[in-house]
Amino acid sequence: MRWVTLEDVANTRMISGWLIKRFIDPEATFAFVPKGTDPATIEGNAFHVDGAGLSPKEGPLSRTYQVILDEYHLLEKNPPAFRELIDIYAAGSKNWLRFRNEPAIPLRELLPPDAPPESGGLVTALLGIRLTTTDDQERLRLAATVFDLFYNALRIRAERAANERSAPR
Repeated sequence: MRWVTLEDVANTRMISGWLIKRFIDPEATFAFVPKGTDPATIEGNAFHVDGAGLSPKEGPLSRTYQVILDEYHLLEKNPPAFRELIDIYAAGSKNWLRFRNEPAIPLRELLPPDAPPESGGLVTALLGIRLTTTDDQERLRLAATVFDLFYNALRIRAERAANERSAPR
């Protein structure tokens, strides 16, 4: 299926693209449109496009990835490591624009005090993608690799911990 979002992909569209390809539509292809595009003219499933169904809303669904998580019940369908990754991302992305636009401010000062320690690494990797390539397909591809690596590390660690707890002593 064809998925369409705004060009110049940044962090929210990176995680949204990963969620779509990894958990909703493994055959997804992505296309990009300029800001201000009328959603009625888009051929495909639009996300993070003003006026489209899978776009930010008021309140707790104020970010596109939150809308996708809610719409497809992804938190309920996946292991605890998935929620852990979402929490890591959410904490790291809270001050994305300041992190991107104010490089003199240390990252640790931009993270919430209760942010998981991995949040800084994840947001730095995503910013690195954004700063080193302008190709939106490449941004989504690289971000998917980063999210897969984080998710696999969290999932495998959780599985090993569960095995250790259940092993006879």
